[in-house]
Amino acid sequence: MYEILKFFHILLMFTAVTMFVGGEFYAMHIERSGDVRAIRRMYEAAKTLDMVGVVTVILGLILGIITAINGNLDLTQTWLIIAYVLYVAIMALGIGYWTPRSKKVLAAAEASPDDAMSPELAGLLKTPGLALIVFDLLLWVGIIFVMVIKPFS
Repeated sequence: MYEILKFFHILLMFTAVTMFVGGEFYAMHIERSGDVRAIRRMYEAAKTLDMVGVVTVILGLILGIITAINGNLDLTQTWLIIAYVLYVAIMALGIGYWTPRSKKVLAAAEASPDDAMSPELAGLLKTPGLALIVFDLLLWVGIIFVMVIKPFS
């Protein structure tokens, strides 16, 4: 049973990584196009995809804890604590930055004319930049590293 639970935990978490990090890079490219209609459609679709992603990452956490208990793992091992911290950082960045930004971009895109970005939309699209996307990606890579290598165990 442990191996089956572990498989589904990994599947859920990789789905979340794909949705969130892939979505960030996809959004960055759509935003750089300057096509207001495409930006509007993408952020409208992102509302649903983000909800699915959040459910996926929360279910992945719950299933991970169930898997660890089923595998008789000590939930206070250093590598798991590092994973918890990275998970909280990922969730905090998502809830504290990505979600509010998405709502602001969608509102600004809806208020922009179809043929040109409003100054508000253009200003919002100057952030976060590639650096924040890469930072978010590194958090995800860090959690994958910790889960596979299990340092300090």
